[in-house]
Amino acid sequence: MRARQSARRNFLRGALGVTLGLPFLESLQKKEAKAGPATNTRLIVMFSCNGVDMDRFWPNTGYGALTSASFNADCGLAPLAPFADRLLLPRGMHMSPRGFGWDASAGDDHAKGMGCKLTARRLIEGSTYADGISVDQHIANAVNPSGTPSLTLMAGWRADGVLGNISYAGSNQPVLAENNPRLAYQDLVGLNNLDDEELARFEARRQSVLDLVQPDYESLLKKKLSKADRDKLQNHFDTVRDLETTINGSIACNLDPTREAELEAINPDTVSNDGEYKKIGQMQLDVLALAIACGATRVGTMMWGSGAGGPIFNWDGLSHQYNHHKLSHGNTMDDNSGGTVAGYTDMLNGIDQWYAEQFAYLLGKLDAYEEADGKSVLDNTAVVYMNELSHGKDHDFRDLPIVIAGSCGGYFKQGDYVKVTAEADTKNDADAPHNKLLTTLCNAMGVPETHFGAADLGEDGEFDQLKA
Repeated sequence: MRARQSARRNFLRGALGVTLGLPFLESLQKKEAKAGPATNTRLIVMFSCNGVDMDRFWPNTGYGALTSASFNADCGLAPLAPFADRLLLPRGMHMSPRGFGWDASAGDDHAKGMGCKLTARRLIEGSTYADGISVDQHIANAVNPSGTPSLTLMAGWRADGVLGNISYAGSNQPVLAENNPRLAYQDLVGLNNLDDEELARFEARRQSVLDLVQPDYESLLKKKLSKADRDKLQNHFDTVRDLETTINGSIACNLDPTREAELEAINPDTVSNDGEYKKIGQMQLDVLALAIACGATRVGTMMWGSGAGGPIFNWDGLSHQYNHHKLSHGNTMDDNSGGTVAGYTDMLNGIDQWYAEQFAYLLGKLDAYEEADGKSVLDNTAVVYMNELSHGKDHDFRDLPIVIAGSCGGYFKQGDYVKVTAEADTKNDADAPHNKLLTTLCNAMGVPETHFGAADLGEDGEFDQLKA
């Protein structure tokens, strides 16, 4: 499995047990080795909450080939126009188990939207957690070295219980997503092996992980590397340095002790209500891209906010008064007991476009890494964007907003807008349960499955309409 790639020096070792993963370097391959089909495929799920503005989310053109013209300025996915030929947009899937109480399960529709989306299993009476493993952890158990779990990250406020989790290690076993990019990065490069005193000494010296691996790096540079590989290595190190600078300057190691104390004192229950949401979220995407590109994991999830919650968007041209959940209902109160928010659909459209910008940011990071087969990491990855609901105001589970970017090594179609239901109206529950998408993702990742999810729900098989 190429994730280990010890023959081509997939990592640098440094002091204090630090290791730094490397991108693919062609110069280190054996002369006789030839690039074959991608075997080191990856899966990333980016997840947001509260549904979307369904009237403007999708392309303004009919089904078929996607181009930049498919995304007009009003389209919720407009920021993805530069990646049009790398996208696959399926329409007409409904969640399994179904919402509205149509399939027996604990929990309301918000709970099901969070707990069932990656598991396709019912929620358990009492705990309201999902009754089974999620697709990310299931695949990670099979493809990661030693069955390392999927990298599970989030940004923003974490709700208690099912509304604050999308990933599951098993029945009634939610995986708590890491919402501190500093800790996620330390875990990625091995700094979590340091005791508190060593870590404090390392941070007090303002050292970089790059400083710790410098001797091994200099040894690597003495090898006969092509200019392309040297440029790729420099770009990789620049990315690491930029990430460290952002983390150290904004979260953990600010030179101003007062500011550092303020940031360390941020209450995680309210962090989604300030401007750190974007900053922390993009740092998490940087960590995720590094981990995927360097083989630290082949599977990862990134959750923005929590179900029935979300931040008050007051950045990037958005100046909202109410949080995302309230806007999803167009009401000033979470329980719909308040007044109507004027212009709320335009606000939802703006939020949809903002999340699409973050998705495009992640795709750009993955596309910057070249693989052994000459393709980018993005080409060999399925990057799936999902949401808790479709139409948030109705808590609807039908016609789910799903975007797939990257072909996962050629498994998925590219540049296509396709209807996966046989019904004329994509808002139905007659066919196309989403557990078939989870089954398709398993098979794309080389984990053979015929039915993912609860055995008595959904349908067997894959979505053949999505396969190349």
